[in-house]
Amino acid sequence: MEKKLTRKEREKQRRRFDILEAAEIIFAEKGFDRTTVEDIAAHSEFAVGTLYNLFSGKEQLYNSLIEIRSKQMSAEVNAVLDKTKGPLEMVRAYVNAKIKLFTKYQYFVCLYSRERLGDRFINHDLWRETIAPLYNGVLSRLVDAIRAGVSQGIFRNDIDPEDIVIALEGLTDGFVYAWLENPDTFPFEEKEQSMIDFFISGALAK
Repeated sequence: MEKKLTRKEREKQRRRFDILEAAEIIFAEKGFDRTTVEDIAAHSEFAVGTLYNLFSGKEQLYNSLIEIRSKQMSAEVNAVLDKTKGPLEMVRAYVNAKIKLFTKYQYFVCLYSRERLGDRFINHDLWRETIAPLYNGVLSRLVDAIRAGVSQGIFRNDIDPEDIVIALEGLTDGFVYAWLENPDTFPFEEKEQSMIDFFISGALAK
């Protein structure tokens, strides 16, 4: 049985959550290097000392955010995939989940997109050790679904299933980056059918 938190523990947990949400926004807007603890404190409306009571510094804030958000997104997309009943349904569900999750966690997606192009991403163990296994786990499920679809005559058998999944990611990521560049004008959520149609036109067996 899970231990019930005390009022003080619940308050501490709530403060950590509020601070991490503020940090997510600032890191997304400014990147890790240009963000200061003072920036995060101001945005979260907590004193700097409160932040240091809950986190050892900016690095721990950043690491905690990456770990929590990546696990949340992985759990949510896997929960969606668990409900699918066939290869094509899984592809459709994945595209739909990607749109919904990226919209829901827009600031984290911005942070990920900003950081993954820099040295900090390449050399940062937490990105590799936390995000990569979770992301690769989702991709492995898609590869297995495509492979099953090939055997059922749904998808083309002249293309490696891993290449088909890479193409799906490239296609959907293209729409993601167009949206991140123009979030107020690019109708990301309305592009779901376009993504699926483009993918199906190339991946389905003739």
